[in-house]
Amino acid sequence: MQEVDLKSSRQYKDTLFRTLFGDEKRFLELYNAVADDNFPDDTVVTPCPTNSLLARFNDLAACIGSQLVVFFEHQSSPSKNMALRLLPYAVDVLYSHIVDKDTLYGNEQVPIPAPKFFVLYNGEQKLTEHTVKLSDSFVKKDYSPSLELTAKIIDINFESKDSVFLRSSSLKGYSYLIAEIRKNLRTGMNRDVAIVTAIKACISQDVLQTFLKENFMEVTKMLNYEYDAEAEKKVLKQEGRKEGIQEGIQEGIQEGFDILANLVKAGMPFDVALAEAKKSTQSINPPQ
Repeated sequence: MQEVDLKSSRQYKDTLFRTLFGDEKRFLELYNAVADDNFPDDTVVTPCPTNSLLARFNDLAACIGSQLVVFFEHQSSPSKNMALRLLPYAVDVLYSHIVDKDTLYGNEQVPIPAPKFFVLYNGEQKLTEHTVKLSDSFVKKDYSPSLELTAKIIDINFESKDSVFLRSSSLKGYSYLIAEIRKNLRTGMNRDVAIVTAIKACISQDVLQTFLKENFMEVTKMLNYEYDAEAEKKVLKQEGRKEGIQEGIQEGIQEGFDILANLVKAGMPFDVALAEAKKSTQSINPPQ
């Protein structure tokens, strides 16, 4: 597949993390590792789908037996809003796929699996917090809030040497693959070469070997798109701030700047957004 096709794959939703741990056995392995729990291998794991809008904001959720509903978020940048972001997804999962709404109005208590929330962090910025709570966002602080959601944050960078890797070979392999790609990029390899070289290195070292062999092309596509998106965000922040403001000042058109900002926020590439903004402002303010 050509690079231009990868960059234009805006509808691509599945990431390497979702694909790897969407597997029920790996999901259970991951939960046991991060929660230091011991559910047996034959425990039933049932994935929890959600509506298409909320699915964009959550990575993985599944019921473990009838006891737990576990939510995993995979993040490359710290966010103090993770608990608030997880809240609507958790409610949707409980009400759409677990609770029989007809039983809510009866006298008997409706049993639900206990929710567990985990944020798996693999960004390059140093992690300073290891939990995030919904109550941290409350304007009025309350030491015994009526509503709470707590997520545990775990640094899964391979360099962190976290003990969680001792209990999940899949997570260790995933973290090693990402670390290898970053290392290759730092040596000056272009993105495509860095990704393929890292995947081949993992296969040769028996790291996620079976998974990577079976999904080589798909994994390559996933990572290419993810790194494109990450790089594009950085470029948009830098170039959009400099060139967008410069265009607005030079042409004296506030409308153009507003249009440009909105298009960039919506995900349009900067050069395309700039051209669209220029066309729009010309129609609003035609040359004298």
